[in-house]
Amino acid sequence: WYQRRVREAVVSTQSTGTATMFTQLLTTAATALLLLGGHTQAANIYTAFLAAGNSTTGISWGTLVVAVLSSNKNVMGLVCDDHMTNDTADFLCRAAGFEDGHELWGRNGVNFSEHRISIETFVNVYGGRFALDDLICPPGARQLEDCQHRAVGSSDCNYAEGVVLKCKAKDDDLDSTSVLLFQGNGTRSSNGTVVLYGRRRMGLLGAEGVDDTTAEVLCREAGFRYLVSYNATKYISSRARDKLSCDTIQTQNVSVILQDLHCPTNSTALGNCSATPARGDWDVDNALWLSCTNDRGPEWVLTNLTLAHNVVGHHERRDLETGNDYGTVLVSIKNTFTGEERTGLTPYTTSGYTRSSMCYMMGNSNKYPQPHRTGEIDDIYNYKVSCGYIVANKMRYVLSYLWCPGYYQKLSTCQFRVAHEGYSAGNDNAMWLAC
Repeated sequence: WYQRRVREAVVSTQSTGTATMFTQLLTTAATALLLLGGHTQAANIYTAFLAAGNSTTGISWGTLVVAVLSSNKNVMGLVCDDHMTNDTADFLCRAAGFEDGHELWGRNGVNFSEHRISIETFVNVYGGRFALDDLICPPGARQLEDCQHRAVGSSDCNYAEGVVLKCKAKDDDLDSTSVLLFQGNGTRSSNGTVVLYGRRRMGLLGAEGVDDTTAEVLCREAGFRYLVSYNATKYISSRARDKLSCDTIQTQNVSVILQDLHCPTNSTALGNCSATPARGDWDVDNALWLSCTNDRGPEWVLTNLTLAHNVVGHHERRDLETGNDYGTVLVSIKNTFTGEERTGLTPYTTSGYTRSSMCYMMGNSNKYPQPHRTGEIDDIYNYKVSCGYIVANKMRYVLSYLWCPGYYQKLSTCQFRVAHEGYSAGNDNAMWLAC
C-alpha cells in the first residue's frame, strides 16, 4: 500500500506536468505511513527507512524510522537504543530493506552528527514519538514477533536515544527507482536536475561517468523518448532556472546518493544498469542535469569544433592547421539520418559562455578568451583561415547561430541553428578566437 501511494504521487506529478512542488515527493513516504490504519494483527513493522537532517527520506545511513502495526494501534516513530545489540541492528536493517544487515550502529545523542534527523524533524514530523523500546532480537530474526519489546508506542526515551544505523548497502535497486527532472523550486520539466526516487531513498545522481547510453536510458525512465543533452549542474546557468535551485536543495536537505551509473549498450531500462552509493564528499554542483524531449530528435548534431589557420597563399586542404589555441572557429555537424557531414564557419558571438566553452571543447580552460571577427585579423599574420583558402575550398557557414548555456560546456549542451542554403553573415564576421 505504501509503495502504491508513492507510485500514485509520481504519476500525479507526471500528469500535472508543471507547478508540482518538489516537496510533495519528499513528504509522500511520511504521509503515506501516517495514514496506515484499519488492520487487526500481531505487532509488525509495516515499513522502515533511514533519515537524516531535516529530510523525511534517507539513505543507507541515518536515524531509523519505523511504522508499526499492532492489534489496535498504528505508530510511526523512532526506535529506542535501550538493550540494543548487533543482532537487533541486523534485524532493523533488514526491515529497512538492507538484507545484509548492519555495518555499525549508534544513537542520535552521541554519534553520526551528519547522519541523523534533527530534533526539529523528530518533533514536527514524528510528534516526538518512539514506536519501539526495549527491543531485543535473536540472530536471524525476520519479523517483529521474533523479538521482545515493550508495548507498541510505549517508551521512556528521548530524542538522544533514537537508534542510528549504517546498513550494508549494495548497488541500489534500480528496478524500482523513478527518474524525475526538476527545475527551480521543484517544477517538473523535460529538462532539469535529475532526482532519483526509490523505495528507500531519494536524492541526486552524480554526473561523473554518465555517457550517451546512460543518459538515453534516464530520459526514457523519466517518460521521454529522446535525449537532447546532459551535463553536470555546475555548468548550467542558474539565471535560466533550468535546474533545481540551491535554496530547494538546501532547505530539503537533498544530496547526491548514487554515483558511477552505467548502462551497457542496448540497455532498455534502469534495471539493466549498475551504480554505487555516493561517497560522502560528493558536491551537489556535480549532480547530473538532463534535457529530454518527445520529438523525434535533432536531425543535425554538433560533432566537432576547432580553431584553424593557414599560411596566406597556401590553399590546399593539407595546408589548413588545426588544434592550436588561436584561429578561425570551424564547426563540424552531422545529419543523424542521412549521415551527411559538413564543416564550416559560425558567426561571431558576443556570448561569454559560448566563447569559454569553445576553448573548453579544445582542452583549454581559459574563461575569458580573446574574441574577434575574422575581418579584424590581418591575413599577413597567418593567424586565421585566409580569404583565399575560403574561396578556393568553397567554404561556407554551417551554422547561423551557436550558444552554450554556461562556462565550460560540452558540445552536446550547446544550442545551434544550421545555416540554410545561401546563408552568409559575411566572411569577415566569422568567429575568430584566441584561447
